[in-house]
Amino acid sequence: MGGVILVFSVVELLYLRRLVVERLVWLDRRFERNMRYYGGSADLELMERKIGCLEAEKQVMESIKNKVNLQIGLDDLKDCET
Repeated sequence: MGGVILVFSVVELLYLRRLVVERLVWLDRRFERNMRYYGGSADLELMERKIGCLEAEKQVMESIKNKVNLQIGLDDLKDCET
């Protein structure tokens, strides 16, 4: 299966990174709050729904942030070569 290839400018990548970082900060706050409320819950399904989804989204956002940082670095390296 083929994927979609998107080409972003440096400004767009910097803006995307800012959005991802802001989302990660929000997810951290939400995760901490949900851990206080549901962390010791006897209802495992509720705990998984409230905490597991946040953990999964955090992992995805961290992956996106790493890829964006890598692309920004590669673009900077290309600019230095020219």
